[in-house]
Amino acid sequence: MIALIVIGVLVLGLAGFVFWFLKIRDPLKGEDFYKFHAEQKWAWELTLTPEQEKAFMAGLEAYDDERGCYPMREEGILRVYSPMMLISLFWMTERFAAMGPAAVQDPAGAVQQLMTDAADGETDGILYYDDEWMGEDVEQVDGMDKYAFTDAIMSATRAQGVDHEFAGGYADEDKGFVTMGVLAKSPSHVAQMYEDAYATSGPQPELNNRLDVMREVMKAEDPEYVAAYNKAEAEKSKYINTLVFCFDRVVKHYNDARPQMQHAEPRDVLSVVMAQMLEDGRSGYTWTRPPSQEQHELALALLGNRG
Repeated sequence: MIALIVIGVLVLGLAGFVFWFLKIRDPLKGEDFYKFHAEQKWAWELTLTPEQEKAFMAGLEAYDDERGCYPMREEGILRVYSPMMLISLFWMTERFAAMGPAAVQDPAGAVQQLMTDAADGETDGILYYDDEWMGEDVEQVDGMDKYAFTDAIMSATRAQGVDHEFAGGYADEDKGFVTMGVLAKSPSHVAQMYEDAYATSGPQPELNNRLDVMREVMKAEDPEYVAAYNKAEAEKSKYINTLVFCFDRVVKHYNDARPQMQHAEPRDVLSVVMAQMLEDGRSGYTWTRPPSQEQHELALALLGNRG
């Protein structure tokens, strides 16, 4: 009997550890977090009331338990593991809100319906990705492994000589997609919010050597500064639109274009290819929300100006 009790305690302890590690602890960052918390912070979250957001997150968690998904909050994208989709969180929250009280009463059913709708076919705000984006049993594209190709595609999104404000970017070499924040310039009140945040951190210490730099990096961040900075970041996100490309279709167009650009750097070929995809409205990319003409033209400039 004692042995059974001990085994039961061990099983419960192991189950608790697995839940903590997979659901609460971020294995990459080594931090405790909860990926489906409602915070009313980013622009897409503000599409919903606090009650609606809590329900929406509960629906995502229910889907995550069955098929797997991960909200990329700052980019405004939900990465769905099965089927493999990148879905704009603006697309999802707007439709969740439109479902009315029924969605709050049955959030799991509402989110499942949204996933079913998204799986019906690509449309604005929905992009399918392929984790075998190089091709089956293919390990290189034009002599580049997945890391070199990802580095080149990130470089292709960084224009030279284009007046704009940096708005973030992310690439995943395993899942095969890249994001590119598009922002001409934040309103003046956002810039003031950043200045106010920096002011809370006090005077910057003088860095005279490498050891001074290490001490500064290892120093615990001031909670007041972190809160103010995060608030500024959230406000800035209201003015950012994010462009997303999937690697598999970029690779197809890259291979088609490469013979005509034999002497160009891979990143320059990618710039041309991705700009052409955007200009011609080809499949393989989407925005997190419908772009303004200014955003569309800025994205073309960011992709098309390599200096």
